[in-house]
Amino acid sequence: MSVPDSRLPVVRDRSSARALLRELAMFLPNFVVLLKRLLSDSRVPARSKLIVGGTALYLISPIDFVPDFVPGLGQLDDVVLAVLALHSLLNRVDEAVILEHWDGDEDLIRMVRAGVGAAIRLLPGKWESRV
Repeated sequence: MSVPDSRLPVVRDRSSARALLRELAMFLPNFVVLLKRLLSDSRVPARSKLIVGGTALYLISPIDFVPDFVPGLGQLDDVVLAVLALHSLLNRVDEAVILEHWDGDEDLIRMVRAGVGAAIRLLPGKWESRV
């Protein structure tokens, strides 16, 4: 039996379930707005902006390092690049700057930062140091 994670929201009734679902539904639009604001903020390092911008262009480009029709590996390159880009932006920029631009629940963006930090540790160490 596992112990519940105290960082995760607890849903005890219908109203808190609705509130959580509403917050999750707004996550993607809020996250897109956050990225836009961070990319235009002078306190964010230029290197992080270039990494995120380049990754966004790569993700929407029809050209891939590993074609998407290759099962598993086709999407893996996209996921790895997205994790590296988000790490460069979310974990190398002061939390106060991120929270200043975040329209959603602070706990949600903190969980995203923690998740990106955990995902980056699954990659070889030299990859993290290059972003």
